[in-house]
Amino acid sequence: MSQNTLTLQLFFEDPIKLKIGQLVYQYLCADNTEQAQRWAEKLGAPSLEALWDTEWFNQSASAAPSHLVLQFDTGTSGDLPLLQIETLFRHGLQAAVLEVFYDQVGETERMHFDRGQWVSRQAFMDANPQWRAVVEPVQQDGEDSEGEAEDRYACSKDPAKPLAVAKLRQQEEKRKREAQEAAEAFVEMARAMGKSGKSPVQGLIAVLLLRAGFKGLVHAAVFTVVTVLLFKGFWLWMGLGLVLAVVLPLYYMATEHKALRGDDGDDDADKPGDDGPATVMAAQ
Repeated sequence: MSQNTLTLQLFFEDPIKLKIGQLVYQYLCADNTEQAQRWAEKLGAPSLEALWDTEWFNQSASAAPSHLVLQFDTGTSGDLPLLQIETLFRHGLQAAVLEVFYDQVGETERMHFDRGQWVSRQAFMDANPQWRAVVEPVQQDGEDSEGEAEDRYACSKDPAKPLAVAKLRQQEEKRKREAQEAAEAFVEMARAMGKSGKSPVQGLIAVLLLRAGFKGLVHAAVFTVVTVLLFKGFWLWMGLGLVLAVVLPLYYMATEHKALRGDDGDDDADKPGDDGPATVMAAQ
């Protein structure tokens, strides 16, 4: 069964916070929730649920003098540990690096966090140069050149600009909720069409055609606004915009319909054995 493997490196503000965090997670990995709760309270966390997801498995926690390393697996649809990272930032965490291996596609992705924000890899290294050797270790046998090491860690998912972890978590929750709502809406549409005797595929095609028509309408509106503002001849551009508002939606819908049908224009081509023009001329 496919799963995601996550490695979370946690850097705390001081050794005391690091030690308390170590105790919390080592007790959690040992299923000793009573002791874990005790140390979570000393850390200041509101609850174990804010530090730990019960869906995690194959979990382990190990500590080094400078940081704490958590490793665990999740299902392929499991959430990123953004709530846990957000909570830790409020209780002594200074920086973190999250690495996710997606077993289903065989790809690795890294995310960098610094002082409560999701930041780029370069921004993380600029702010924390002392931890580069920890988060991007070079192989000890000397086989890795600097370029090879750079390529190995160039899988960072970077934001356009620093983003608060709380905001990122809200965005991820919204995206997941919208995807679930869209899936439920499609199931309901398919169920309703099934009751009426119509094919769900036809319903999906109708939705795609409407979307293509709306795209054409938007493009026509943008063209009209831009040309009216930038060029002379108000009524000329308005008239042309109205024409495009009719033509573009029809064109996009026809193109979408052709793509959905897989119509490549070969329907009218001569087929072997047909008495088409070429066959008739040869016979003559």
